Amino acid sequence: MDTIHSGHSPRAELWLCLARALLPPRGEALAQALREDLAPDLEELASTLGLDIADEVNELSAALSQTDAESLLPAYSSLFLVPPIPAKLNACVYLDGTLLGPNTKMLAEIFHRHGVEQSPDMHDTPDHFATILEFLALLFHQADGAEPVIPEILEPLLDDMEAVRGLLWRTLPELHRRVSEAEQERSLPAVYSALLQIVKTVLRDEQGIFFYVTGNVAQETERRYFTKRKSDPDLVPCKACGKPVATARELKVIIDRLRQCGLPADHLELCPDCRDGTRGWKAGNTEFNLPGFR
Repeated sequence: MDTIHSGHSPRAELWLCLARALLPPRGEALAQALREDLAPDLEELASTLGLDIADEVNELSAALSQTDAESLLPAYSSLFLVPPIPAKLNACVYLDGTLLGPNTKMLAEIFHRHGVEQSPDMHDTPDHFATILEFLALLFHQADGAEPVIPEILEPLLDDMEAVRGLLWRTLPELHRRVSEAEQERSLPAVYSALLQIVKTVLRDEQGIFFYVTGNVAQETERRYFTKRKSDPDLVPCKACGKPVATARELKVIIDRLRQCGLPADHLELCPDCRDGTRGWKAGNTEFNLPGFR
């Protein structure tokens, strides 16, 4: 996907790779990259980061092997572009029930804080999943490139990462369900449901990727990517199962920022495993029927 060894940090490369995979596969070069390079690139990045997504990448690789490059754009169009659209890639529609609602405006404000404007080549609203993932790549590139590690600089980045992650986490399950159902009903290759499952799995490993260590730099200078912390003295346990969630200080910063943005924060009292649909943490199921996007 032309991201490996691009000069970005490994975490930024991961999100940029996933973002590009969610763009329309127009042109032979991008379609071939999706089919031939995406899975190996994800495997390499996962190995670098110590991220266990082998099963999910194998599912994606198997789905890609069962389709040719010319079939990817029709599949993408059937899922995301041609009305009636079964699965919209505008994340905030699943929360607000409309385009350009309050969550989209909140997201645009976060973009603005970091000096980001949407490219004129992107003919969609700012809450397109590919745009959001590309923005995450930018935030991680900035955070991982901060030398020396200064908490005062990293904390605003981490706050916005968590706000964006929370938005994605609340909308991805519903999008993934709709894509999976549409692929089955329309006999489409299961490429995009497999890709979204990878995004969900990466988001679930939030203790290592989103609760980045900003403590004593003299004692700990090595970057910690997906390594879960287990021994911090002030870790707050999950209210359901008792597993560590994050430090009390981290949770306070994140909860305050989410509430300032008008977003719920109760889910942060639970670990990722206790937030899934089987234990009461469910994505919104707002019904809507909007016209197709450009």
